[in-house]
Amino acid sequence: MTQTVAVFGLGYVGCVSAACFAKDRQVIGVDVNQAKVDMINQGISPVLEPGLADLVKEVVGAGRLRATTDTAEAVRGAGLSLVCVGTPSKPNGSLDLSFVVRVCEDIGRALREHPGNHVVVVRSTVLPGTAANVVAPALERASGRVVGDGIAVCVNPEFLREGTSLQDFYNPSFTLIGSEDRSAACQL
Repeated sequence: MTQTVAVFGLGYVGCVSAACFAKDRQVIGVDVNQAKVDMINQGISPVLEPGLADLVKEVVGAGRLRATTDTAEAVRGAGLSLVCVGTPSKPNGSLDLSFVVRVCEDIGRALREHPGNHVVVVRSTVLPGTAANVVAPALERASGRVVGDGIAVCVNPEFLREGTSLQDFYNPSFTLIGSEDRSAACQL
């Protein structure tokens, strides 16, 4: 089995990603919503999507997926963190990145106590430059470490369609990965 993955945000993208990754690896889902965490831990999908309820039940029952509200616990147990939080539109049409920043700061604080290498992957909808201009600075501020020295940042945008997301996850028409860290991109 490969390394453990932490998935931050158990909404549509996060829940689908967590359940699909848990087919062949350990996954820790993280959400601020205790009800979603409880549902996952009971083997119940908090998201309606064809096939997802059965998949969540299967991977939780097999002990490969669990959920928590504790970021530090998730980061401690994982080598890779997927950021799958919402980026709603602001009234002026720009993206609200506050959830992305908050999660990256939480991950960064947890990385202060996690001396090993860690890859942070942004799957949320973001504009080009967000990894370098928003994500990396948030991680560095909170961790006291430097991206590139044990912390890597990648972007792997999701292209999931409602109603076919499981098929889209397992059989993507293409996979896009962006990173300045070739090793991290290859690991992803």
